[in-house]
Amino acid sequence: MSVVAVVSLIFFVVGLLLGVSAMLHGTERPVAPKVAPHERRSEHDPASEPSPVANRSTVAAFAVAFGLTGYLMSRQSAWPAWGTVLTAIAVGGAAFALQSLLIARWAIPSARADEPDPRYLLQGTLARVTQSADINGTGELVYVLDGHECALPVRSLDGTALAEGVDVVIDRVDEGVAYAELWATVEQRL
Repeated sequence: MSVVAVVSLIFFVVGLLLGVSAMLHGTERPVAPKVAPHERRSEHDPASEPSPVANRSTVAAFAVAFGLTGYLMSRQSAWPAWGTVLTAIAVGGAAFALQSLLIARWAIPSARADEPDPRYLLQGTLARVTQSADINGTGELVYVLDGHECALPVRSLDGTALAEGVDVVIDRVDEGVAYAELWATVEQRL
């Protein structure tokens, strides 16, 4: 196997790994939240927007296209190594440009336009009741999100009492009050 074929395979495998990483972890930049998670009005944070050019998915697109083109050309054509490498770079560059265009014209504008209902941003979050809530009364719960511990007033979703120390699942946050259901009840449905 030629040097060009080996290098191309390495690029291809690295590109696949970067692509999987981008799919699993996204391309957004990590930023520290400015407000408590229950005070967010949207999942979109402009500070976390990825660069449409310099991110994992564009590098992955280049590496996969370069690697695949270089490998196939080195195995299936009689071109000299420099011609194979230049063609692979051109195809990789085209894939890079298309991926950048896709992010700039579709992904980022879609994230900006997404307006989820803020009441349901914490839906499914596990929490622990720290102050009991009587029937149709209000207590307090604590949950951890994005590494931050937050407290909220809590009411039972079905109007029953919530004892101190029980685990609950937040259904929604309406006017600063979390409506939650016992974890044991949710667990039975799963």
